[in-house]
Amino acid sequence: MAGERMKQPGHTELSGVCSHPDFRGGGLGRLLSLFVANRIMARGEVPYLHAYATNVAAITLYESIGFRLRSRMNMAVVQRTD
Repeated sequence: MAGERMKQPGHTELSGVCSHPDFRGGGLGRLLSLFVANRIMARGEVPYLHAYATNVAAITLYESIGFRLRSRMNMAVVQRTD
């Protein structure tokens, strides 16, 4: 599956790209990512996405279809304790 999520003027996030483990490596993620990215570009918007730095498979896929690292980000998880 693949879809769109966050939107800012002129930009749309390509999001939720995933394949069932039994079907990985068959090009479905690539095909779906290209399909969604092309729909975003057809509207005159710029597609963007994000991935954890440890998700090498996703990063490899995204770079293979033309995405490039723009910025590294840090994330913190905050949890309330009682």
